[in-house]
Order: sequence, then structure tokens, then C-alpha cells
Amino acid sequence: MTRIEPARRAVPASEGEHEQMEAAFRAALNQLPSNPGFPHSVRELARLLFEVGWISGVRTGHTGPALADVPLPPNTFRTALANLSATVNANSGPGIGQLVSYHGSQECCHGRYWVTRIERELDVRGRESVLYRLSEYRNDVFVTALTGVHAESVTALPQYWQM
Repeated sequence: MTRIEPARRAVPASEGEHEQMEAAFRAALNQLPSNPGFPHSVRELARLLFEVGWISGVRTGHTGPALADVPLPPNTFRTALANLSATVNANSGPGIGQLVSYHGSQECCHGRYWVTRIERELDVRGRESVLYRLSEYRNDVFVTALTGVHAESVTALPQYWQM
């Protein structure tokens, strides 16, 4: 068995590389509409992926056009974030502050609600159980409408609560 070792050691991002990446990431975000509806977790995950690509580009000399203030093609960044958002949302279910459609066993309560609490527990077999508290927004406050709602009883919608 042979052991493959890299020719060079991995080096963390320099301060300059990190500053350039942050500026480029902000410029890409500024191309989006003012309220694109992507949750903070998706933007932070996108930032990490962007950093990997940016630093790779800097180290191989392929960020020249970006540094020359050539913008990304329209919809490139928005499409990437939307795909990332769909992946994150599909894997993790709705998040706190997200609008959902309730279609559970209480038919009289079917409709749209805001997720205001998520409880995660492990059962005796080690499987995760997720229960949601769903609320309506009335008179500038959230009013609990349903508690103990199972994940299969809700469908996440793309809207998030904006303060």
C-alpha cells in the first residue's frame, strides 16, 4: 500500500485573502434583491463555500476578473443560494421564524402558521423526533395556535419572518 502525501502543506487563508473574499462575497450579496428570503444559515453556509472557491481562485491566479470589478452573471449567485436553500430546507425541515402550511390531523386548523418553537428529542431507539409550535401573528405578537405538531404535518414555505 502506498501513501499519497501532498507536495505542499495546507496553509490557512491569509488576512488579505480573507478580506478579499469578504469584499467579493458582500459584492455578490449586493446583487440580490434587498429581501431575497434566504435564511441566515444558508447565507453562512454559502459564505463558507464561497471562501473555499475564492481562496482556491486567488492561489491559482483565477480571480483577476473578479478583482477587476466584473460582476457575476445575473442570477448566478441567486440560483446558487436558492439551490443551497432548497437542500438545507429539505434536509432539516422548517426553521424558527419560517412560514409553514399545516395539513395535519386537526382539519379545522389547516392553514399557514409561523414556526415559533422546535423541540427535538431522541426516542428509546435513538431516532430523532421533531415537534413544532405553530403560531399566528396577531396584534403585534405571536399567539400559539398548535403545539406538538409532527414534521409530516407541515410543509415549509419559502417565507421567513422579517423584523
